[in-house]
Amino acid sequence: MEECFTLVAEERRHDGFLKLDRYAVRQRRFDGTETPILDREVVTAAECVGVLLYDPARDTVVLIEQARLPPALMGLPAVQVEIVAGRIEAGDTPIAAVHREVREETGCTILGEPEQIAVALTSPGYNTERIHLYCALVDSSAAGGFHGLAAEHEDIRVLALPYERFAEWQAAGRIMNLFTLHAGLWLALHRERLRRG
Repeated sequence: MEECFTLVAEERRHDGFLKLDRYAVRQRRFDGTETPILDREVVTAAECVGVLLYDPARDTVVLIEQARLPPALMGLPAVQVEIVAGRIEAGDTPIAAVHREVREETGCTILGEPEQIAVALTSPGYNTERIHLYCALVDSSAAGGFHGLAAEHEDIRVLALPYERFAEWQAAGRIMNLFTLHAGLWLALHRERLRRG
């Protein structure tokens, strides 16, 4: 553990798909003093990948839609527009996970090597999830339909959107997924380079 925290105790409170751990820690403040013992809960999550699929020849972005329980519980649209994303399985590299998730969730084939956009912590205030974010080029001409693993009860609809509509959806708040918004900002900066090849 980094020097600014002293671990006093830890306890696993839940051991499912996500893990919930409770920690008792002391924190060294910036002025060198130390806090009393603090109780902190941390969701321990797997590392994951996110993949923005872009067709530079058609200036099209391939996205997915799927129902998400947390937004529905918040009174937001249950069906969310997102980039492809998934866990990095044990023994996998991020690139292997990129290829697997794109195939499972869209049926698309990646052309060339995916380009890394960023490696980021999704919400470091309460979880350990780290995402490896990529852009991968695809031929979007056959993109569409329904995908996902039956064993995981995935129900995924694939969308191929002209870039301008994708940009409009971002600006209008139709896209709420932070991975997708970050990847979309990256694409706005790199789109002309990708189109030039």
